[in-house]
Order: sequence, then C-alpha cells, then structure tokens
Amino acid sequence: MSTEYVVSADKSINYKRVMNLLFGKLGIFLGLFALMTVFSILSPVFLSLGNLENILIQSATNAIIAAGMTFVIISGEIDLSVGSILALTSIVSGEIMITTGSVWLGVGVALLMGILMGVFNGVFVAYLGFPAFIVTLATMWLYRGSAYVYSGGQAVVGLPDGFRVLANGKFLYIPYIVWIMLIIYGLCYFVLTKLRMGRKIYATGDNSESARLSGINVRAVKMIVFSISGCLTAVSALILMARLNSAQPVAGMTFELTAIAAAVIGGTSLTKGGVGSIVGTLIGAVFIATLQNGLVILNVSSFWQQLLMGIVVLIAVGIDKYRKKLS
Repeated sequence: MSTEYVVSADKSINYKRVMNLLFGKLGIFLGLFALMTVFSILSPVFLSLGNLENILIQSATNAIIAAGMTFVIISGEIDLSVGSILALTSIVSGEIMITTGSVWLGVGVALLMGILMGVFNGVFVAYLGFPAFIVTLATMWLYRGSAYVYSGGQAVVGLPDGFRVLANGKFLYIPYIVWIMLIIYGLCYFVLTKLRMGRKIYATGDNSESARLSGINVRAVKMIVFSISGCLTAVSALILMARLNSAQPVAGMTFELTAIAAAVIGGTSLTKGGVGSIVGTLIGAVFIATLQNGLVILNVSSFWQQLLMGIVVLIAVGIDKYRKKLS
C-alpha cells in the first residue's frame, strides 16, 4: 500500500470523525449555546436566573415525554398517542384526586394508566404485527375521545393543595420539576448504556430479525419500550396538571410532534432504528424550550414560531440524513 493512500485514508477517517462530532451531541450543544447567545444579545431579560429556571421548567414536560419517545424510536417504532395518553391520564387522575382527596392515589392511577395504554399499543405492534404508525394514530384518537367522553369536554379543576407543591416546591434552590426530569434522564441513560436491556433495544432497532436470531425476545422489547413511553407520558401529565392546577381534555395537543422533534434534534434517527442518544434528546428538548421562550420574549408572532419550529425540524432531519451518509 502506498504512503499517499495511507495518508489519504487517515485524512478521510479524521474528516468523518470531525463531521460526526460536529453533527452529533457536540453540534447540538453548540447550537444551543449559539441560540442562547443570540437571544441574550437581543434581550437582556433572557439570561436572568428566573428566565433560565423557566426554560428548564417549560422543557420538562416535553423532555420527559421525549425520553420515552427516544426508547420507542431507537427500537425502530413510533408513538403518536403520547399527547392523548397525557390528556386521558390527567383527566382520570385529577378526578380521583378531587373525589378521594388522595394525591398519591391519583398519582398511582396515572402511572398505572400510562403503562397500560402503552402496553395496549405494544400488543398490537409487537404481537399482532400492526404498523406502529397506524396503531398509535388510531389510539391517539381513541384515548383523546375517551378523555372527552369521560370529562364531558370539561376541565377538571380544584386539585388538592398538596399536589401544587410539585409545581411550586424546590430542593436546594432547584424546582422539584427539574429534579424529576434529571432523575428520569439519569435512569434512562443508565438503562440504555449500562444494562443488557439497553443493548437489546438498540439491537432490535438496528435489525429486529438479527436480534431475534441472536436470542433476543423482540416482542418483549417492543412491549417494554411502549410501556416506558406510556409511563413517562403519565409523569409528564402529572407535572402539567400541577403547573396548570387543572386537568383538561385538550391537554397534550401536538405534544407527540414536539417529543419527536426533541429526539430528532438530539440525534435519534427516524430513518434508521438503533441510533439515538438520551443525552441528545435532553439537549434537544431544552433547545426547543429555549427557542420558544426566546421568541415569546421578543414578541414574535405564534405563526412565525410554528414556521421556525418547522424549519428547525427539517434541518435536524437533514443532519440525520447526512450523519447516516457519513456512517
């Protein structure tokens, strides 16, 4: 082999490493830093401690749903029902809190409902072989309709005062909501990177047939990821309820899209299973919250906010395609 070829190959490898780094988690972090720099220049209010705290609190609802969505997408599937799961769990658990006066009973019911609705999705996808897109599109309407029927289209108000502590309380000067988000992401990171289950999820998404032949119970893995998605959506529902001091059947509209956007911006691939990072998803969720917060501070019209969000997601998909080409 000639020296010129070796040098050329080394340069090619180095180029790919640099590009993968720039278009990976480092690139997302740099993008977030650049976005915060721009908003801090345009508005002196943006970098205030109170506003930065608001960004973290605002990002928590989407970030927790996006964590579950990341599990699903890495496994090679999709979940469009998360927004409706949020609405139904919040309505039922809110009603139980008011009727019984027990916050913990309402929390337990919400978590159980989230898991069961995730299992319901998983049964159709994993065991009956239905496409996840169609199944979760159907259950998106099913769960949302159930929320309207159960509540009669009315919001549930008058939640116990003890439940509001979740939204207002702090520990070591950090809001409880932010602590919950960080703990959940720590657990998700541990599962995906340190446990055999995490490796099974990646393997299933990369090539489900090869995973099955290697002894992985692919059906069980898909059931688990949909259950995780439902459970984390229920946690997000409780957080949103505490912040709004009410439960509403219209809650969670388009949340599935922002969760998918956070995962994609964070490097989770929609075009190829088995590719994704839970840390990237967290940065993606904070990126979206930062963008929305900054645009509101600058009094940008909500119409333009939606337009810019669409552009950001398209750029993220383009970067994902480029990363796939590099690999």
